[in-house]
Amino acid sequence: MQDPDPVERARRQWAERYADQSGFVVLVSMLRSYALMVGELERVLRPLQLTLSRFEVLLLLSFTRDQRLPVMKLRDLLLIHGSSATYLVDRLAEAGWVSREPDPGDRRVSLVALTDEGRAVVEAGVSALLDAGFGTIGALDEDRRRGLSDLLAALRGSAPPDLPR
Repeated sequence: MQDPDPVERARRQWAERYADQSGFVVLVSMLRSYALMVGELERVLRPLQLTLSRFEVLLLLSFTRDQRLPVMKLRDLLLIHGSSATYLVDRLAEAGWVSREPDPGDRRVSLVALTDEGRAVVEAGVSALLDAGFGTIGALDEDRRRGLSDLLAALRGSAPPDLPR
């Protein structure tokens, strides 16, 4: 009989070789939950021709005062490689949702700016995510969401100081 819970199956396999299981189970649970959440959010955003990564860039730009940022700032805020940030910006520019502008303070820097079309897509994406209850997160009541958020904040806070939080 197949085990319906892959995390429990992984825990049992780990236990056959190693003593402490708690850290491993937390890690596998988080990775599995993350994959499930991303899959659901991608499904919600797909009708808008958006991936979650592209939506993150657009949303981040929409949160800035003048709705533009250097590509390297996007990279740092999203915790991604520079080439990944460039790829995302290229795809968003092709769609007409962002434009590239020279930085008036440093002509070596290119700014990524949200377009009117990009603002409309952000609003449509936010609406879709709200309607979907943010995917699997919507299955948790408010107290559990708050508790999970607090636990994740504690985990991020325990990261070595040289890592971004």
